[in-house]
Amino acid sequence: MLEIIINNLFLTILVILSIIYASWLFLLFWPKRQKIKTDFYPPISIIIPAHNEEENIKDVLESLVASDYDKKEIIVVDDGSIDKTYDIVKKFSKKYPVKLIKGKHQGKAKAVNLAMKEAKNDYIVVVDADTTIKEDTLKNLLQPFQEDKVAAVASNTRINLTRNIITWFQSLEYSISTSWNYICSKIGGLSVMSPICAFRKDVIEEIGSFRGDTAAEDYDICMRIKKAGYKIKMAPSAIAYNKSPQTLSGWFKQRMRWEIGTFQVIKKHFDMIFNRKHLGIGFYSTPTKIYWYIHSFIYLPVVSYQIFYGYFKYFFFKGIYLSLDVVKYFFYWFTVFGMADYTHKLMIGVYPLDIIAALIIFVFISVTSFIFYSLIKFSDRITIYHLIAFIFFFPYTLILILVRILAIFYRMKSSKKYVKWEKEK
Repeated sequence: MLEIIINNLFLTILVILSIIYASWLFLLFWPKRQKIKTDFYPPISIIIPAHNEEENIKDVLESLVASDYDKKEIIVVDDGSIDKTYDIVKKFSKKYPVKLIKGKHQGKAKAVNLAMKEAKNDYIVVVDADTTIKEDTLKNLLQPFQEDKVAAVASNTRINLTRNIITWFQSLEYSISTSWNYICSKIGGLSVMSPICAFRKDVIEEIGSFRGDTAAEDYDICMRIKKAGYKIKMAPSAIAYNKSPQTLSGWFKQRMRWEIGTFQVIKKHFDMIFNRKHLGIGFYSTPTKIYWYIHSFIYLPVVSYQIFYGYFKYFFFKGIYLSLDVVKYFFYWFTVFGMADYTHKLMIGVYPLDIIAALIIFVFISVTSFIFYSLIKFSDRITIYHLIAFIFFFPYTLILILVRILAIFYRMKSSKKYVKWEKEK
């Protein structure tokens, strides 16, 4: 009975995933509109909220100063740092035109709002203090504002690859999420900003500025921008490089904050779901985000059951607790080689080609196609690190799912309305 339920749940998951991934590929190759002219260079105010960023802040400032965008002012808000962030920026400001504001530790939203009061220009560019840019990034970032009603623009974010294995998986993941933002931008469903993003100052003031009542202030402000009737776009050629967490604890804290923040914002703006005024967000991107939460609570138990059911059935109950075949069994489960072996056995008739097998192959081909297209389009180049991350990406996704589940339980248990912005290392 339990096995029948598990199989039916697995079949349902495969059907839904097939629809989702097919839509991703369809939208990915959907023809873009005619390109706009690249001659829009209004004066901009660059805001860098920084909390304990002594390791990164100088690199960020140097990349901004080196930008070929001439009409810019740079404002750094030290959000109550207890390291040398303030001293580093103060020393830098003696050589370059950088305005430094000292504030209490109140969080990123209030830090940005504080800087906006000092900003002189009509366009605001918010840059995370662990993010660097290319010389032409700012020019490319501003171009979508030429389109009517565009109030916010996201960049193409890439991870600084190192020998740290954590960055390999994050780089692959960022390429996938950037592709997701790209297809959402095509249909008016983009609702998440990047480590560097641009806004129309008048629109931000119109909707009440940034708010710190969620752990995802960028997601929240995008939803409020959409509610006000404005558009959000992505600039694929505006490339930024983010220094991701280098430790498991830093990665875990970041992902918990992201998942909690996403859950908070969806709950806060639940009235946008299936709302005809917000087609892209209401009928596609937000429902997809909600599905991933539902998916997590079903998929993890189902897959865990399948993995351990096979182990106990073929090994443990036969007195084989650890052997070369056991290692091979788990290796195939947790790497892409398992899918290669499964496909081969389907072709030679070892496994029957039924509806579940067909859907498994379709989902795998769709995901693989989407991943490699994302790497080609949204990363500098495909490296051996990306290939290793791809081979072992399945267990990484299981960990992401587990974090998502933990975040939901934490949010349901905790009475805190928001998570204060902290530095993840």
